[in-house]
Amino acid sequence: MSETQAIVRTKKRSVDRWMPGERMRKAQETALRVLGIAGQMLPGFFLSFADVMGIPSGLQAAWMAALAVMGESLLWPAGGWVLALVMRLVWGLPLRLELLLTLGVMLLAPLVIFRRGAWAMMGWTALSLLPTAVLGIFTGTAADGLRGIACVAVSALSAPVMLRGLRSLQSGKPMDGMEARVALGYTVGMLLCGGGRMLLFGLNLGVLGAAWITLCMGLYLGVAAGAVTGMASGLVLALQGLPVNLSVALGVGGFLGGMVQSLGRRWLTCVCFALGSALTMLLSGTAAQGSLWAVLGASAVMILLGRTPAEAVQALFRRFVAERPSAGDAYAASALASWEKVVEAMARAVPSPVEGEEKRDGAWWKEHLCAGCQEEEECPCMLTEKAVHQAEAVWADRQQDEEAWSQALDKLRGLGCGRLYQLWQGMEEMRQAETVKARQIQKACYQRDMLVTHMEAMAGAARRFAQLSSGESWWDGVSAKQLRKRLSELAFPATLVYARRVQGHAQAAFELHRSLEADAQAQELREIAAQVLDIPMDVAKVEEARVLLTETPLWAVESGMAACGVDGSRENGDTYWLGQLADGRYLAALSDGMGHGALARQESGQTVTLLRLCLEAGYTRAQTLTAVNGMMLLASRGERFSTVDLVTIDLWTGQATLDKLGAAASRLLRGRSMTELTGDALPLGILESVDSRTCMLRLHAGDELVLMTDGVEDAFASKAELDDAIRDATSEPSAQAAADRLLRMAREAQGGRKDDMSVVVLRMSKTA
Repeated sequence: MSETQAIVRTKKRSVDRWMPGERMRKAQETALRVLGIAGQMLPGFFLSFADVMGIPSGLQAAWMAALAVMGESLLWPAGGWVLALVMRLVWGLPLRLELLLTLGVMLLAPLVIFRRGAWAMMGWTALSLLPTAVLGIFTGTAADGLRGIACVAVSALSAPVMLRGLRSLQSGKPMDGMEARVALGYTVGMLLCGGGRMLLFGLNLGVLGAAWITLCMGLYLGVAAGAVTGMASGLVLALQGLPVNLSVALGVGGFLGGMVQSLGRRWLTCVCFALGSALTMLLSGTAAQGSLWAVLGASAVMILLGRTPAEAVQALFRRFVAERPSAGDAYAASALASWEKVVEAMARAVPSPVEGEEKRDGAWWKEHLCAGCQEEEECPCMLTEKAVHQAEAVWADRQQDEEAWSQALDKLRGLGCGRLYQLWQGMEEMRQAETVKARQIQKACYQRDMLVTHMEAMAGAARRFAQLSSGESWWDGVSAKQLRKRLSELAFPATLVYARRVQGHAQAAFELHRSLEADAQAQELREIAAQVLDIPMDVAKVEEARVLLTETPLWAVESGMAACGVDGSRENGDTYWLGQLADGRYLAALSDGMGHGALARQESGQTVTLLRLCLEAGYTRAQTLTAVNGMMLLASRGERFSTVDLVTIDLWTGQATLDKLGAAASRLLRGRSMTELTGDALPLGILESVDSRTCMLRLHAGDELVLMTDGVEDAFASKAELDDAIRDATSEPSAQAAADRLLRMAREAQGGRKDDMSVVVLRMSKTA
C-alpha cells in the first residue's frame, strides 16, 4: 500500500448473495428438499399403521407431541398423517375418521405443551385420542372399548419415550445411558411395525428398514450388536403378523456380517449379511411377502453407498458405543477438563476497569466546582435543585466540540454565583480529567480483552486435549491391531505409534527404524494404511523418523499464487500463506503491509505468521484476529498496519469463512457467475477493537475464490475490466496458471499509480 493512501478507502458495500447454480445443482438441491420433506412426513405416515396386537395405533399423536415439546414444526408430520388417511381409503382399510379430531387437537399442541414436562405431554396426547376411546366404548363391543382405552394409554405412555429418543438422536453426543438407547430403539421399532405390511416394488418396507439397521449395527459395532439387533427387529415385525422365523434370519445375517467387519471391508460385510439372511429365509420358508428382496436391497444399498453418506451413517451408529478409556487416560482427561473449567472461571472473573457512575447531588457539585473559592462556605449557589439540573445539563455536553461546549457552559449563568468563572474553570478541569481517565479505561479494557482472549483460547485447547486423552475407542484398537499385523507380515521397518479417530477421521503415526529415504517410506506406509483401513490416506507430516498419516478429506483445494513489486521485481510488501492446518482445515492468508519494500514485507510477514500460529494453537478466528491485532498494536503503537484476507475451509464439508480487514474486494466464481465479496473494516494494527467483515460460504466442486491486494484492483480502469480479466484468467486449466495470467494482465493494464501486486486463486475439487 502507498503511504500517501488513506488508511481505509470508502467503498460502496454490496450485500453478499448466493450466485445462481447450474441446472444440475438446482435439481440436486430440489431433490434434497423433497427428501427432507419426505423424511418429516414418513414417521407420521408409518406410525399411523403401527397397530400392535390389535390395538389401534395412536402413536402418530405421541410423535407429534414429542415434536411439539421440542419446538419442531408439525406441518409436514401432519401431512404424513393425512396421507395415511388417504391411503387407508385407497387400500380399503377402516378410515378411522375420529383421527381427524385427534389431528386438530394435536395441531394446537405447540401452543400448550411447548417446553412442558412429561405429564403435560402425556395428558395432551391422551386428550387428543379420547375420540378413539369414546367411539370404541359407545359404538362397538366391549373388546372395541378396551382396545380404544389401550390405544389412549399406550400412546400417552409412548410420548415421553419418543421425546427421549429424539433428544438423544439430535444431541450429537454418544448415547452413554441405557435409557437413551431403549427409547430410540422403541421409536424405531414402532416405525418398523408401521412398515411391516407395506410393499413397494416388491420390497417389504418394514423388513427393508430392519435389514438395513441390522446390517449397519453389524458393520460398525460388531457381532453382538448385529445379532441382537437382527433378532429384536424380527420380533418387532412379528407383532405385525410376519413370521417369527424372520427374527432368526436377521439375527444370523447380523452375526455373519459382524464376524467379518473387523477385516474393514464394507462390501464383504454386506455380502455375508445378505447370504446369511437369505439362506436362512429360504430354509425356513420366510422369504415371501417381499422379505427376501428387502434383505438383498438393503445390502445393495450399503455396497453402493458413497463415501460421504457412508461417513455420516458410520458417525450415527458409532454414537451407540460408549467410550471406555483406560484409567490413566481417564484421569488425564478429567484433569484437563477441570483445568478448562478453572481457566474459564478465571476469564469470567477478570475485573472490568469500567467503574460505576457516582451519584451526583448538590453537595457533590459544590465539592467539585467550588473547591478553592473564597466564598465557598457562605455561597449556596450549587445546593439548589435548579443548580443541580443546570450542572447536569452542562455535563451531558462534555463530549461535544469546543463551540458546543462553550455554549453549554453559558447554561451556568443565572445561578446567583458571584464567581461564575470559578464554575466554568471547575467544569473544564473535570472535563479534562475525564478525558484522561477515559483513555486510561480504554487502554485497560483493551488489555483486559487481550488477557481474556488468551485465557479463553487456553480453555479451548484444554477441552480439545481432554477429548483426545479420553482413551482408545473400539475402532482405534481394531485398527491398531490390523496395522501392526500388516507391518509384521511385510517386515516393514517401522513401528506403529498410534491409530486414532480424531473428530471422526482416521489418523495413524509411525516411527521409522531408519530415517533415510523417509519420504519414500512415508508413501509406502500410506498405501499400506489405506489398504488395511479401507480408507484413502494422505501423508500429513514427515519429521525425521516420525510419519503422520491422515484420512484424505472429501474436498481438495488447488491453489495458485503470483506476486510482483512496484517496478515488476520480486521485492514485494505483500505476504501470503497457503496450506493445511493441523486440525485439517485449509488456510489461505494474504496480507498487504503499509508502504513498499522490505519493511512492508516484514510487517505483512509477521501478520501472516501470527495468524497461522494462533490458528494452529487452537484459537478461534475471532480470538486469532483479536490477539494478532493486539500484538501489532504493542509493537507499532498504531502507527503501522496490515490488511488481511483470511480464508479457512473445512475440507470435510466445504464450508468456508472469509474475514476481510481493509483488504481489496475478492471474487467468488461459480461457472461463469461471479460474486464480489467486500468489506469496509479497518486493517489490523490501528484500533484496539477488531471488527472484521466475515463472509460465510458453502463451496462446491469447480468453485474458485480469487483474492488480491489493492495494487491489482487499482491497475484496471474500472471494475468491469477487472471482472472480465478475472473471468479470462480463471479459464486457465490450473489455479497457478490463472494467478499468473491475472497478474500479467494487471501489469499490462497498470495506470499511473503503482503498487505491489499479489493474486491468490483457490479452486475447489472433490476427492471422492
